[in-house]
Parts: sequence; C-alpha cells; structure tokens
Amino acid sequence: MRESGNGPLFSLLPAAIENVKDHFIVRLITSEILTIYYGLMSWKRKAPVHGGVVTMHQNTSHTAMNLMLIHAIVLESVGLHWWLHDIQPVLSIVLLILNVYGVILFLAEIQIARLHPLEVRDGRVYIGQGLQKRIVFPIENIEHMDWGGEPSEDGLLLMYKDFEEVEPQVVIRLKEEAEATPFLGRKVMVREVAIRVDDPNRLKELLA
Repeated sequence: MRESGNGPLFSLLPAAIENVKDHFIVRLITSEILTIYYGLMSWKRKAPVHGGVVTMHQNTSHTAMNLMLIHAIVLESVGLHWWLHDIQPVLSIVLLILNVYGVILFLAEIQIARLHPLEVRDGRVYIGQGLQKRIVFPIENIEHMDWGGEPSEDGLLLMYKDFEEVEPQVVIRLKEEAEATPFLGRKVMVREVAIRVDDPNRLKELLA
C-alpha cells in the first residue's frame, strides 16, 4: 500500500486483494478499516497540493451537513442513553455503540473530502466521493467529455451533495469499462463517470 503512493483510500483494497483474495468479506473489512482510519487517525495528514488537484467539496455544504449530523447524533446519544439505561441497559449500550460508529463514519466523510480531491497524476485520474464511491482510470481511456450532458442510469455519479439540488458538470465517457468501488467495497464496472468540481475550467485544462 505504501509503495503505491495513492493513500489508503485508493491503495488499501487493491493491496488486500493482491495479498489475500478478492472476496466480499475482504472488501467489507477493508471498507471498515478505511472508516476507522479516516475517522480517527488521519487528522495529521495534509491534502495534496500540486497542479493536478481539483477540489470537489469546497463550494458545497458537505462539511456543514456532516457536522450537523454529528451534532444530532451526539445529542440523541446522550438523551436516549440516559432514558434507556435504567429500562433496557443492553439496548442502550448497543444504540450507544451504533451512534459512536455513526460519528466516526461522518468524521471519515469529512476527512476524505479534504484529503482526496480529484487528482490527475502519472497519467491517471483519481476521483472519490467520501467512502461512498471512488474510481481510478487512465487519461488515455477517456473517449469523450460531455460538458453539461446527462449521465445514463448506469453511469457513476461522483459529486458532493449540497442543501440545494446540484447537477453534474461533465459526463466522462470511457473507451473501456473501468472498475469503480461503491460503498462497502463492492465492485462495479462503468463506462460513464459524471462529476462536479469546484473549478471546472481547471479540470478542462487537465483533461484536455
């Protein structure tokens, strides 16, 4: 994983598959490891800074939405745990554990958005949307870029949500299918990738 230089988000699963096997359990475990790592142990890491970086979350309310959810979970945990502790102590502990996991999950989403912007380097494009979706493909695999186009139902939609409804800026159509990794480490093959970034002009220059 260290040899790849891609960070855990893009290198942990391929390393696990190469050294163990490609199995649903392996993919699920690596997904949970990523959640714990980014939620608790990635705060000293710095976001990449080079000419091939285009951020995807800064012009959205992604961070604010996740902080609001964390705040709601913490308040619910305190109130619910206090109320259930004397009535159903086992249930209160289970719910407390689930709520703690929820907080870690949303912290991981915030960190991944910060640490993993869209990157173009070494002839490849790295795109992620938190823990939910990610994909890597060579630039030479791009067949066509449709700015303002509509993605097909089978296309992979990669953009951070906002309080208002947002639409993708560009649909990248690939010459050959590329492997994408949705939530829980599952595997899907896609030919279209629809994305939204903070600086579309910069992205045009990088992928021209």
